[in-house]
Amino acid sequence: MMTRSRTEELKLVFALNEAADSIDAVFGDAAVRMQPRTGVIGHLDALRVLVDKLRELGISSTFLEGGKAVSFDSVIKKVEKGRGWGRLETTHLTFQYGVAASDAHCFISIQENAPNAAGEWKEWVEAFARRNGFIQGWVSDVEYNHWQNARDPAEYEIAGRDFSNLPMRSNGLPPPLERLEIDTSKNPGRWVLRSGYVEAVGSRMWLGDLFWKNVGKNDKDGLIVPDWVRVSEPMTGILEINVSEQSFNSEETADIQNRLRNFLYE
Repeated sequence: MMTRSRTEELKLVFALNEAADSIDAVFGDAAVRMQPRTGVIGHLDALRVLVDKLRELGISSTFLEGGKAVSFDSVIKKVEKGRGWGRLETTHLTFQYGVAASDAHCFISIQENAPNAAGEWKEWVEAFARRNGFIQGWVSDVEYNHWQNARDPAEYEIAGRDFSNLPMRSNGLPPPLERLEIDTSKNPGRWVLRSGYVEAVGSRMWLGDLFWKNVGKNDKDGLIVPDWVRVSEPMTGILEINVSEQSFNSEETADIQNRLRNFLYE
C-alpha cells in the first residue's frame, strides 16, 4: 500500500427505493402529503457492512460518543430501534450516512482522522459496490475537498484564510436573508448534487451501471477513453477510473480535474 501523508475520504452513492405510502402532515395551516424515500442500502445495513470491514481490516470498531468509548453492540441497538444514524466516529475514522431524497440518492462517507487510517480504499469499495443500487464512489483529499466546496466566508475568517480574491455571489435568498457567499461553481474540485448521482471527480473512481444511466450515457461500452485515463473492471458492472495514485490536492491538478469532469459529465 502506498503510504499517504494526507487524510482522504471515500464517498459512496446509492439509489433510493421507490416511494413508500404517502404520509399526510400539517405545517401551520397547510396540509402536505409526503412520500418518504429510503436508501437501497439502509442505516442498519450500511453500519453492519462498515463494522464488518473494520474487523476484517483489524481496525478498532469501538465508537466514540462525547469523547467516551461505546461498543458497537450499543450503537447497533439504537439503530435497530429505528433511531438511525447520521455521523459516527471511531478513534481512526468518521462515518456519515445521509439521504438526498430530492436528488434521488443516498450516500455513505468514510473519512480518515489520520493519514492511512482506512488502509486500501479498494477494500471498502468492494464491500459496497457489489450491492444492489450502487451508483458511484470516489476518493478525495479531505482538506482540499473541504475548501473547494466551502461557500461561507465565516469559515475562511475563523480559519484565518484570505478570501479577498475569491469570486462571490448572492446566496439567492430574499432579503433580509440574502448574503454574499463564495462562488465555487468553477472550482475544479467542486461536487454538485444531481438527480441520481453526484457530479464529482476523483483521482480514483468506481462507477456502476446506474451511474452511466443517470448521467445519460447508457452505452458505456462505446465510451472513447482518453489515453490519460486508466480503466479496469474489478467486478462485473463496475468500472474503475484511475488517473493518479495520489488524490487531487492542489490547483496544480486543476487541468486534469476539468478534463475528467468533461469526460464523465459532458
